[in-house]
Amino acid sequence: MESIARLQKERFALDVLVLDDASPEPGFSEHLEALAAEFGAVYYRSPRNMGIPRNVNLGLATAQRLGYDYVVISNSDVIYAQNALQVLVDDAVSSAAGVASITAWSTNVDPYSLPNGADLYVETQDVADLIGVALAAEFADRTLDIPAGISFAMIVPVAVLDEVGLMDPVFGRGYGEESDWSARASSAGYKHLLAQGSYVYHAGRGSTLAAGIVSKDATADWGNQRIVNHRSPMFRWDVDGFLRSGTLEPAQIDAVRALVLAAASKYGYALIDASKDWVDPAETVVTVAIRSQAYEICTAHWCGFTTDIDTDGSDVVGAIVEFFGGVAPLYTNVRAATWQGASQFGYPVRL
Repeated sequence: MESIARLQKERFALDVLVLDDASPEPGFSEHLEALAAEFGAVYYRSPRNMGIPRNVNLGLATAQRLGYDYVVISNSDVIYAQNALQVLVDDAVSSAAGVASITAWSTNVDPYSLPNGADLYVETQDVADLIGVALAAEFADRTLDIPAGISFAMIVPVAVLDEVGLMDPVFGRGYGEESDWSARASSAGYKHLLAQGSYVYHAGRGSTLAAGIVSKDATADWGNQRIVNHRSPMFRWDVDGFLRSGTLEPAQIDAVRALVLAAASKYGYALIDASKDWVDPAETVVTVAIRSQAYEICTAHWCGFTTDIDTDGSDVVGAIVEFFGGVAPLYTNVRAATWQGASQFGYPVRL
């Protein structure tokens, strides 16, 4: 709710509808109602728990009935980059007719996740905002055609609902409903897009894990997936074909490189020789470990994101500094005298 309150919305008006699916947690509904009032959102509590698809349908049907142009399906366990929704709306407006959904990048939304080390990403607004700015600068309004949208943060033109319909409540407590909806939309001639310039952090599986709908290691309800496979046998082939096409991985690599460079520009980077003692930098600082040999690939790390630095030459440090635009490291434990070209950059040394 705090991230939604901070959203940029220069070219559209935004109304927020908070749908409480009859939470069984004592006192939570009252807390949520008060929170919605605090942030100026409309609050509605279902008289009984209906499951995710039915609850989502309340929002979709409301958008239809009130004549909205677009509706965003949003999970509750998310943090929006400040520019995330502006990018999604701009992409929706600029896209050609025939688009059913546009989904944002995230960290826990397979397959549209930016690769991130398990449990290492930082759940903060500042990190989300930096990633959002970096991706928007790198990709602007570029999109990728994808086989299905994922409704953790997905924008849908309301007019599409008149033809494709709502989510199917047969999926019960959730998982598979947006795959089924996406397959129906594709069969109707619509396509789905990934907004490469938009980022929304997603914790993932909070309520479904607690309710026992999925196990700790599961990412889907396979009973629901069988329904999708039966109804739309080509859907799985479309997804597999997309994943094997090689379209997604280069975009992920470019995205992670862009956000690591943006973090280094804002917070600096540390150059570490792991064979010597060093002082751990702040978690916001990008860290680069020097390889023991020349002509190798080094890696830069930030908040669980990793990008390669091609150090194809004898001047490993020089290649790393060049990667960061010629800017010297904020901290290092490497003696400047041992660096080829050190005098050119005037590196700081802290031993």
